Amino acid sequence: MVQIGRHHLFADVKEVNEDNVVQIIKDVEPGFLANQQACDRLLLVEAGVMPLDREKIVRSDIDVQTVDPIAHEVTVFKEGYHWGNLINFVRRGVKDSGSEDENEGIALLNECYAAENAGRKQRTLGHFVEICGIGYTFVDIKSEWKDGDSYFELETLDPRFAFVVRSSLYADHRVVLGVTFRQDNMGNKYYTAFTPKYRFEIKGETVVPAGEQVASTIVNPLGMIPIIEWERSDDRMGVFEREIPEMKRLNLLLSDIGNDVDQECQQIWHANDVDFPVKKDENGNETDEVETPRSNEWVTTYTSRDGKTPFIKPLATSYDYAGLLNNYTTARAMILERTYTPQRNDNSGGSTGTAMSDATGWSAAEQVACAQQLLMEASKMNEVKVALEAIRKSRKLTDDNALMKLRYMDLKPNVTRQKTYEMTVKTNAFANLVSHGVNGLHALKAVNFFEDVAQVWTDSKDLIEQYQSKTFGEDKDVEKSSDLPEYQITNSPLIDGMSKEAPNGTDVDRRTE
Repeated sequence: MVQIGRHHLFADVKEVNEDNVVQIIKDVEPGFLANQQACDRLLLVEAGVMPLDREKIVRSDIDVQTVDPIAHEVTVFKEGYHWGNLINFVRRGVKDSGSEDENEGIALLNECYAAENAGRKQRTLGHFVEICGIGYTFVDIKSEWKDGDSYFELETLDPRFAFVVRSSLYADHRVVLGVTFRQDNMGNKYYTAFTPKYRFEIKGETVVPAGEQVASTIVNPLGMIPIIEWERSDDRMGVFEREIPEMKRLNLLLSDIGNDVDQECQQIWHANDVDFPVKKDENGNETDEVETPRSNEWVTTYTSRDGKTPFIKPLATSYDYAGLLNNYTTARAMILERTYTPQRNDNSGGSTGTAMSDATGWSAAEQVACAQQLLMEASKMNEVKVALEAIRKSRKLTDDNALMKLRYMDLKPNVTRQKTYEMTVKTNAFANLVSHGVNGLHALKAVNFFEDVAQVWTDSKDLIEQYQSKTFGEDKDVEKSSDLPEYQITNSPLIDGMSKEAPNGTDVDRRTE
């Protein structure tokens, strides 16, 4: 059976305990191993390891095998565009909870993520998610804390060594078990499995007999499963996975062009009516072989008496190199288009920003990014739910701290995709929103300009509100001008003819009066 995307792992249980945890891991292991092998294969393809699916029979001594790094090109773009800016949190609403410390708490939460080097770990997470289709993060209570550290621990897990098990007995298919493991040089596996209640340390069957595999069982102080699963898409496939057959064809085409160039440099020569001298051995006796000319040697030929003209020329095949290169360029562009990767073309001018964005693929890339953002935000909210619980269980904060008052429902992930040429547009949009009475926090979130919106709002809140209060809080006498609409009405008979002053009148009536 051909695997499409990474498998979900299911168990027919409502709760995992010490009695069934080993059996559940055994049951889901085949599905996990299939996911692991697929991840290995995709990571190799991204790294440029993609052998050609053909055997070169003719001139097997010349076998150029070239891999176009287009998988890496697609991955690098997706990592930078989707994951290049740290996912921070902003306030979901201004009048939702009534807490005055909400903005301060969100700013502190973002600082905790920064203290955990979340940017670097998000970069690794994005690498796995874009290539493998899935990724995992680990959030737990900070075991060794000192002043200045985050109040929770954050790590990115390799999807080849971590998985979650969902229950098929619940309508929402909730996660009932999170597992990570390591493997030693002998092939022995050591699992760490988490449920909301317990943490199990499990050894593989090759280490201990079956029935004695659970080495230890301790209470999970977090009270939640600390492993969070991330998905790139609903089908859980890598960003270039669908295009692997076309990428193989592209590599074959590029390699054959290289083979032809190489064969042109190492041509086979064809001679007719030419007598080459016979080779002699060490004793001066003639052998069955003939002397063939070598590099920088001359060949002398003579026209025979019967009129035959000898010749020496290379065997060559005429290729339409322009057509081959055009075929290669077109095939490559189609792969980039189907993976929603914008192409970098020379801009000769004359196109508007919107037209150029559509032509080069940026509009399509943005549409796909918006759809993927929904999945990213859902996973980030699952992650912060665990992070908030780890903060409360850390016992490093007093109850009146702003972080302790944060609620899951008050937070919203802020995914930023920055494009330099939008700076003027976004700043003008923000100025218009604020000057027309839109709340400053909502305006900041709408333009999606800053990486840490919560911190910008905390630092700028007083000045923005002061500006809006000054703008809308006082009645100002507007100096009348002939440019105002009401004066245009009195100055224009046509407009006045349709006005309230003379609803049935015309410009003729005005002149008559």
